[in-house]
Amino acid sequence: MKPASAAVLPQEQAGTQIEAAYWRLRQEIICGNLEPAAKLRIELLRQTYGFGASALREALSRLAADGLAECEPQRGYWVAPISREELNDITIARQTVEVEALRQSIRFGTLAWESGIVAACHSLERVETSMTAPTPETIAGWEQANREFHMAFIAACPSRWLLRFTRSLYDQWQRYRHRTVLRRSIPRRGLSAEHKELIKLTLAREADPACVALSRHIENTARAAEAAIFESVPIKAAANSARRRPPKA
Repeated sequence: MKPASAAVLPQEQAGTQIEAAYWRLRQEIICGNLEPAAKLRIELLRQTYGFGASALREALSRLAADGLAECEPQRGYWVAPISREELNDITIARQTVEVEALRQSIRFGTLAWESGIVAACHSLERVETSMTAPTPETIAGWEQANREFHMAFIAACPSRWLLRFTRSLYDQWQRYRHRTVLRRSIPRRGLSAEHKELIKLTLAREADPACVALSRHIENTARAAEAAIFESVPIKAAANSARRRPPKA
């Protein structure tokens, strides 16, 4: 007779593979290795990434729920397209959700929260001052440090839903950042003036000015991304192209 643990092992292995497939494909979509509107064919993904077909289908279903992929019956899955309109929508949503999360963090944050901001600031500054070449490793390191920097400001927010929405919106925003020259603007010379202002106002517990500074920072980075991606393409043409569905397989 097989031991009891053997009966659940296949399910455990499947769950582990689903998680691995989900996180791998999620990162590939966010960083742009899987292009917007690209067809996500199970067999090709299986050959490329080595995951089983069942795990890939479950991972794609979760990515569709996250808004990073789309699907239709009989047509399968594809990477969610991008558009100028969606970028603006994400920007407005971040200015609403992330700014409110910051306001609540300033209200409820402890000294440990302040220390987390200082530590994230130090990490980002070290990454930026050490950047010498736009290698994939360098870019990935800066993206991670910048994400942790932004998340540190909202870490004291008591609302789990605000935190969840902020993280999801930030991931959507990163899809656009990865398609711009912003990710290649190196070498850097330390923290930007906007980041420094945000740190100063937040640690001083000046909630209204800090929220204004964060909203302005979100707006400015979005406008820079919009110009880099869409400035040479008419608005209507860019939107239609981004929304075009892939042909049936």
